[in-house]
Amino acid sequence: MVKNPFSYGNPIRDPVRFHGRQAELRQIVNRLRSSARESTSIVGERRIGKTSLLKYLAHPQVAPQLGLDPQAFCLVYIDFQGLTEITPERFWQRVLRITAREACDQGLQAEIDALLAMDSYDLFDLEDLFEQLSTNGRTVVLLLDEFEYVTQNPNFQSDFFGGLRALAIHQNLVLVTSTRRELVDLCHSDEIKGSPFFNIFASVVLRPFLPDEAEGLVDAYTAEAGLLLSAAERQAVLALGGRFPFFIQMAGYHLVESLNRGLSGEQLLQQTVSAFDEQVDPHFQYLWSHCTESEKITLLASISLNRQKPSKRTIPTMDNLKRVHERAWLDLPALARRGLVLEEPEQGTYQLFSPSLASWITREIAAEPGQEEIRDTIKRENLDRVVVAACSPRMHEVTFRRTIEK
Repeated sequence: MVKNPFSYGNPIRDPVRFHGRQAELRQIVNRLRSSARESTSIVGERRIGKTSLLKYLAHPQVAPQLGLDPQAFCLVYIDFQGLTEITPERFWQRVLRITAREACDQGLQAEIDALLAMDSYDLFDLEDLFEQLSTNGRTVVLLLDEFEYVTQNPNFQSDFFGGLRALAIHQNLVLVTSTRRELVDLCHSDEIKGSPFFNIFASVVLRPFLPDEAEGLVDAYTAEAGLLLSAAERQAVLALGGRFPFFIQMAGYHLVESLNRGLSGEQLLQQTVSAFDEQVDPHFQYLWSHCTESEKITLLASISLNRQKPSKRTIPTMDNLKRVHERAWLDLPALARRGLVLEEPEQGTYQLFSPSLASWITREIAAEPGQEEIRDTIKRENLDRVVVAACSPRMHEVTFRRTIEK
């Protein structure tokens, strides 16, 4: 039995197991190291790898290799997920405690302890501390994961964001946030949305892996375990995962588990797909539920064209998708940005990132009345404008095999 090198559910913590994202890392680090010490907003779909990227950046073995000298840069990682009742006071307590724990500047421990003993802080208190850190040649980098729990929280008003912006501009404080959508779209009020706070960020959008990044992850993990996959097995993992790091890990995990059960050939692939589909259902439900009605129709149009016999009118190009759904040209950039649709630039075609997602949507649309989960989320008159391929019992297998053959 081979120890399974793939895992899913938790972010990557071991930097050796982190793959890809080199272009994004360069952009973030270059902004950190610039003379202006510039902030960055990381934007990406759920499970696209935002937390893994932040943890990789903050790792004490990695930061120096990226040119972030620990004597000059203090990286403070904070996860806000689930902290719906957090207040500005609790925010700064958390920042100060982790800053002290990371030993950013031992000489300022007394000042930090004094601030922690206070019930509340004003901007002058914080400015004094960060100014001293700056004078001592230190740059504090706040890696703020799930930052929408702050921007959408009514406890945080414009004065908080104004103060945080002032610290980022005038002191050596850099912010690297991660959110599922653009920061300005995640505000709890129009007043916050209009705050100049958001002008200090450049966005780095995490999309699905490039093909060589996805292949590199699979090859590195299997080599680590001493596994030599067949071409069909390797392609099965890549096809199901669709360049999403999380889904690649999930597909790889279930393939190795099937291998450990002694399965091979057709039985191995069928069991891998079956196990993958069983686990992926809630994640696909989430992705679908966060699409607009028009985006859902565009996804259905792509499924329909990809399942028809290839011809000049059925190849899923932009023009053919617009012929099926006139708003497809508006939806595709957003869907590609989120990673739900992959574009093949050379062919100019679009398809869903995984054949498993295409089959999940088709099964739900074709379900018997009362059994469907998603049909009612699209207006009937709009759905009727899209011809979806019939979902026979073998459709999932056919879709999956066509993807592997490509």
